[in-house]
Amino acid sequence: MLSNVSIENFLASRDLSIDPWKKEMLGSCRVTLHLGEKILIPDGKVVVDVKNNITPDYEEVKLTDSDPFKLEPGMFVVGETFETIGLSERVAMIVDGRSTFARLGISVVQTAILADSGQKPKKTTLEIKNSGPNPFLLYPRMRFCRAFFLELNPPATLRYDSEGRYQSGDSNKPIFRNDIKEDKDN
Repeated sequence: MLSNVSIENFLASRDLSIDPWKKEMLGSCRVTLHLGEKILIPDGKVVVDVKNNITPDYEEVKLTDSDPFKLEPGMFVVGETFETIGLSERVAMIVDGRSTFARLGISVVQTAILADSGQKPKKTTLEIKNSGPNPFLLYPRMRFCRAFFLELNPPATLRYDSEGRYQSGDSNKPIFRNDIKEDKDN
């Protein structure tokens, strides 16, 4: 895991990019990220079938300081970071929630905590759920999660972007591919 010194070195070498960047975001081994200005609310009336590419529709909601979004207990939404983050083949990222929010029942990622190396700058998707008993207000640009960075040694020979997955501009879009492989022997 990278220390604050290593994170600054990776920023200087451009192996890591965070925009906008402020030194106050830096901790001993992490960077604090902020919630973006929009969330997606999934339509809960669709039976998801990834084999047949059936996914729910999402309502996009813009967050403002005067009109925050009330995340009700049990509710799940898709968000994104305010910052755009780029990763060279030398660095990967782990995203995690803030402990102060976790103690209130708010999770920021469900299982997709790792961002692979080799990504052009883009916003990072957040899977936000309120498992607590109280409604929670989501404001744009609130300090929301933490990023930890890992150095790959040697650097990866594959880029995440080259796999044809999420590209710059795709963040916060719940895109699914048919990842179910047919077993031809059965």
